[in-house]
Amino acid sequence: MSVSNLQHEQRWPRYVAQARAAGVRSQMAVKLYLGEGTLGGINFYSTSSDDVSDDAQVLARLFATHAAIALGHAQEREAFKEGLQTRKTIGAAIGILMERYEMNEDRAFAFLVRASSHTNIKLRAVAQELVSEANTK
Repeated sequence: MSVSNLQHEQRWPRYVAQARAAGVRSQMAVKLYLGEGTLGGINFYSTSSDDVSDDAQVLARLFATHAAIALGHAQEREAFKEGLQTRKTIGAAIGILMERYEMNEDRAFAFLVRASSHTNIKLRAVAQELVSEANTK
């Protein structure tokens, strides 16, 4: 979406008054798409031109595409790191149960799953509680 010449824009009177007072003469908003979803948006503002040129719109979409890809990669990396941490915590909890109750790995994992199911608490939270408790001893 682009708005050329904010001076004549009437859809958002309160916003336009504040934007004009800040020196904004035109603006453009571009969604950040990744795959099937929208990650957010980027707003571009001009204090020197009342017009949003076709070239500016093309460049803004190109920038938004690159920004969406970078954000997508950052989200994937964060999810991967979180998954590794969760796996580490669950593994530690399994080890604690194996040692404490002399059970094998499969039984210890099943124990955690049952505890999670019966308490309606996520498995990683059950495991974290067990590990935290063990760390305080």
